[in-house]
Formats: sequence, C-alpha cells, structure tokens
Amino acid sequence: MGTPHLLLLAGIGGHAPDQALASLATVTDTVSVVYVTAWRPSGQVRAGWEQRGLGGEFLDAPDLDTAVEAALALHGRLPLDGVVTYSELLLRPQAEIADRLGLPGNPPEAVAVAQSKARQRLVFAEHGVPSPEFEVITSERDLAAAAARVGLPGVFKPSLGAGSQSVRLVSTYAELIHAFGSARAEKTPFLQSDEAYLLEQRMALETDGDSGYASYCSVESLLADGTAHHLAVSDRLPLEHGYAEEGVVLPGRPDGATRAAVVDLADRAIRAIGLTCGAVHTEIALTPDGPRVIEVNARAGGPLPTMFEVAAGWDYAAETGRSALGLPPTRLPEFTRVALLRFLPIPAGNWRVADQTPVAELLRAFPELVYVSPRFGPGQRVSRKGTLHLASFMVDAPDRAAARAVTRRVERALAIRLVPGLDAPSGADRD
Repeated sequence: MGTPHLLLLAGIGGHAPDQALASLATVTDTVSVVYVTAWRPSGQVRAGWEQRGLGGEFLDAPDLDTAVEAALALHGRLPLDGVVTYSELLLRPQAEIADRLGLPGNPPEAVAVAQSKARQRLVFAEHGVPSPEFEVITSERDLAAAAARVGLPGVFKPSLGAGSQSVRLVSTYAELIHAFGSARAEKTPFLQSDEAYLLEQRMALETDGDSGYASYCSVESLLADGTAHHLAVSDRLPLEHGYAEEGVVLPGRPDGATRAAVVDLADRAIRAIGLTCGAVHTEIALTPDGPRVIEVNARAGGPLPTMFEVAAGWDYAAETGRSALGLPPTRLPEFTRVALLRFLPIPAGNWRVADQTPVAELLRAFPELVYVSPRFGPGQRVSRKGTLHLASFMVDAPDRAAARAVTRRVERALAIRLVPGLDAPSGADRD
C-alpha cells in the first residue's frame, strides 16, 4: 500500500519525542507530528524532526481539541494510516482521531474508562475482576459514607491523575477531610478533568516479606492485530515514602504460578475495559488473598520503552507504532539483561538542594548507568508539589542482584544533600 503515514501526538510526558521519532523512523519514513504547546514550545522537537528528513508535516496545536482538528485537516491533505502517542494526557485525542478516521486504535469509551480510576473500579466490579473495595467521592457529603463503607485506614486518590500525586493513606476521618480538600485545591497539568475521587481499601503494598521488593508488580502488554501480547512482569522496590514510587525492575521476579495469575488478571482487566490497541501497563497488588488490580493504563509506563531496550534489545516504542498501523509485532522480547530504574523520593517538608554530584561525573564513574535525571539543581527549592522525586536514574546489569548493588552505589555517589529552607528559587523560576 506504499509507505504508511503515521501521526505522533506529543507535547507532554511519556516517552521522549526525540526517542519516539527515532523508533518510529524504523517503522516508516513518513511520520507527521501534532505537538500540543499548552505545556512547552515545540522548537526543539521540531528541529529534531526536520533533521531526520521524515515525510509528513509538523503542526503545533494549543490544546487537545485543536490537536484533533489539526489531525483531521492533515488527513485531508495527506491521508493518515495510524496515530500514536506515548503520553497519558494525549490518549483521549489519539482515540478520537483514530475513531473519526476509522484507523486502528482503542475505542474512545475504553480510553475514558482507562483514564478514570473511579470508572475502572465500577467496570471491574461489574465483570468480577478482583480489585480493592472502594467508594467514589464527588463531594464532602460522600465522605462519611465512604469511610463507613471502606473503613479506615484507607487510601485516598484522585480518579484522574498520574505519578501518585495526591495519593495518600488516611487513618482518621479528619485526615480524609483534609485529603479531599487538599486534592480539590491541587493544580493539575491535565487539560481534561474528573471531579471524582476514591477511598479504597488499604492493601499492604510497601514490602513483600523479606524479599527486598514491594508487594505489587505490573504486567507490560502490547495489543496488536487483534491479539494481546503480555510481554513481561516488572517488579517494584519497597515503598519507604508513602506512595511515592521507589523503583522498577525489568524483568521482575514473578514466575511460575504467580506470573500466570497476574498475567491472567491483567488480561481480564484489559478486556473488561475494552482496550484493543497499543501498549498497556497494568499494576497489580500481590495480596494474601490473591492478586488484585490496582489500575490499568492505556500506554506504556514512562520508563518502560527504554527498559525494554536495555534488558531485551527490544523497541517497545516502534512496536507500539506498528500496532497503531494495525500491524503485529515483528518479534517479542527475550531478556538477556536486567534494567533497574531508581526513583529518589522527596522527603516530606520543604527543602533546598545544598549539593549534588554533577551528572557527567556520575556517568564517567559508572559505566552501568543508562542515564541520570536530576529534577532539581543546587540552590533550588524542593517540595512534593509538582513531582514526588528528587531524581531518577537507570542501570544496566547482568542480573537483579548486580542491578541492586550498583543502584546502591550510584545513589550514594549522587550525594544529594538537602537543607531546610524556602529562600531559594524554585525549579520553575531559577535562571
């Protein structure tokens, strides 16, 4: 049918656009971009796209609705064969574009359910998919009934959100009231909104006995050409700072009966929601009563494309692009290494970064490092508003034990030193 024309929606979050373009260029040489500029300008990404010499067009759109209209107009000039995104915030326009043009993609209703934790819980209850007990909260009038029904302590979370923002353990009714008020006042980068919140049954996710891991994992999947390919189970490091994620290990420990059980549950959850296309990331709690779904995301977990490349030499981003064209994967991943992504959570409170080791120095000292990404620099203010993490880094190792050992050494060498204080400029306004 000639060279397929693939559209990339970008602008915030997910797999970095320059890396996504490098992967998609292995699928087709005609890749257009619609870049949503609501969060940041497109100049750097546009320059990278132009340097690659790809066919198609690069278009700016100020918001999500305009992005849809820009894609439809582009289709009139140069017909599209598929549309792909790696960003949670751009899943809704991706689904709408695919639906209106009759392209491969998830139904908009399925994406709407996947983006709403409240709607997920209702769908899981309807289909008998094990997940925590819950109550949906839309106003202060719902708080007392939710606390009575679910019990305290419980987990409070926004229905629409990412990165564990505003997710907290509430042990008393007063804490529940405070959590609800704080969450409603919190500014969010989402341009779509959901007025619902959840109070959920507390599951002991922090540690899995003395294993050195948390008691939850995730199933990484690719839906393509009518088939669900469950690619891997990834593990989590113990939670030591509330619900701020501490780290991801790929491939993870679960094997045998445990792996079969979590993969089966992920498959049931995906089918209940109605997802049919693209990457899916399903988080699952490992409880004494069996696995329970925490949430399903209709995209790859943020670091997973890079982790698949490191641990299996497998291009998850390219295969997601193939799925958007209605094509099956070229092959499935075979793991020969271990990738570990470490997140360094911000302690509760307000801080200033007094010192940390420069990235270039760390990369020279540790050949196992894939990258190091500080969120702040010396002199900047630090708090949990906007992000829960000081920094992240990824290591490449022959096995899980080696990955854990080098991670500890890198963390010590990074040497982020915090001091109390609010007198320094924030990351947003520091020169």
